[in-house]
Amino acid sequence: MKLYTSSRQLRDCSATAFASIPAMLLAAGLASTMAQSAQAAGFKIANIHFETNASACDMGIRIAFDTEGLTEGRVQDPKGVTVYKFEAVGGMKNTGGQTEGSVEGIKRQIKEIVAALGCGPSNEGVSTLNAFRSSWPPGTYTFHSEIGGPNGTKLDGRDELTYKIPAGPKILAPSNGAVVPDASALIRWRPVTTAILPRLGPVNITGYHVIVYETGGEGLPEFDIDLPASETNVRVPVQFLKPSTTYQFEVLSTEESGNQTITEGFFCTTGVTTCAMPALPSR
Repeated sequence: MKLYTSSRQLRDCSATAFASIPAMLLAAGLASTMAQSAQAAGFKIANIHFETNASACDMGIRIAFDTEGLTEGRVQDPKGVTVYKFEAVGGMKNTGGQTEGSVEGIKRQIKEIVAALGCGPSNEGVSTLNAFRSSWPPGTYTFHSEIGGPNGTKLDGRDELTYKIPAGPKILAPSNGAVVPDASALIRWRPVTTAILPRLGPVNITGYHVIVYETGGEGLPEFDIDLPASETNVRVPVQFLKPSTTYQFEVLSTEESGNQTITEGFFCTTGVTTCAMPALPSR
């Protein structure tokens, strides 16, 4: 199965505010975003996918894995080249190793996406789809890990990396800079039916992920929810919103391959006189 991992999915979620939705709906959203991974022998999760930001025209790789007591491991591309490795040492190794890992590569603007969407320049540099394809060739990536050191249990898993990059959701509401009542914030978007670039071919959207967070950085409460592909709106719970506050939000489309594309936005609640673009960069 293919795991959705936002930049916050595998970290401590104690500060996350989740919507109160039926368990069936949440399960459907998670299942849709976790399709096709996991032909992982011994791994609970073995995942690699691209995360693209349509609001910034950049793209980066994400790798995630999860099982019990990993002491060392590596991820190899379809050519057998190691693209990521880790080793538990010291206290981490002595107390049983790690249980999960999530790593995100630096996002680079993609020239072809910039040309199509007209994003401004980025401080992270510019690349091309061909350059990414050379560094991250499509195909089967293999995960190899060990529990208990060289003489311990060996685990293997695999996942497919594709270049089926979905378009970012077109946000219908709220518009950037809108002031909404703190008792009623409805986020709406158009369903995604195409790739971010036509040359990338057809895509199959299996779900959406919505994150709302207060401007001010890490550690603040978040509203964080998975939705199936049939849903194109979500209401932010009144319990989450505060008056006189600026909120940023992200709506992510998820392709069946696991690749996701973000569209960003921001709004303010009643009491903010001028709702301006937050000075802090998106997380």
